[in-house]
Amino acid sequence: MAIVSVSALLDTHPHPSSHPADIVRCSEACFACLAACHACADACLSEPKVERLTDCIRLNLDCADVCAATGAVVLRIGRAGPQPLQAQLAACAQACRTCAEECRRHAAMHAHCRICAEACEACYRACEEMMVSMRHAGESESSTH
Repeated sequence: MAIVSVSALLDTHPHPSSHPADIVRCSEACFACLAACHACADACLSEPKVERLTDCIRLNLDCADVCAATGAVVLRIGRAGPQPLQAQLAACAQACRTCAEECRRHAAMHAHCRICAEACEACYRACEEMMVSMRHAGESESSTH
């Protein structure tokens, strides 16, 4: 079974996006962060002093859920306006930033936390870039009307 290309799917959409590369980058970052957060939470649960990692585990699970929802919403490009995508991207960026900060606290002792922090930071950047891209696309579209 072949892995489906998000970019190829976007190319077939009846209402093409003005920023397809940002959509691909953001959705892929969200789904990568989702996987990293789940793996990190599971690894934290396996650590000998798991009670020291409860905040990390909770933030991993919260971030994973937000990333799953955001990745799905980002791929719905047929919308007429920027909401609720902008709100979802802002929430995802915040969840990723918070989770990354917590994982960084444990990164020296747990490689899974370091890797998760990196995935969260990448997703944070992708969400921020997507919001900037949407603002620029909105400015150029509104100036042509």
